[in-house]
Amino acid sequence: MNSNRNNLYDTFKDRRYGALFFGTFLVLMGLLALGLMMGVIIGRRDLPADLLQVLPGVGLLVVALVWRRVRQERARQRRERLQHGPLSRDELRVARSKLMKDQTQKKS
Repeated sequence: MNSNRNNLYDTFKDRRYGALFFGTFLVLMGLLALGLMMGVIIGRRDLPADLLQVLPGVGLLVVALVWRRVRQERARQRRERLQHGPLSRDELRVARSKLMKDQTQKKS
């Protein structure tokens, strides 16, 4: 059985435990801060009712903007990783000759 949760964890396994920890920590701290702010806002009695109806929409907008920024950053990192173009014919020829030379030396 191949679940999404296992796939997500496997990408971090053995390589990025620090990123996984700090990502989880920042999300939990953000949720805690959001909960505290919502408790303060809702606890006030002098707020207009319209403001309380708008708060969920504002929260969704903030989540969408954060998600968009994360996606943009990942796309930028992918583009930077793939900046090197393909090898020219001469570079390929030299690389193949080195590989063949190394293989013949190992057999001897």
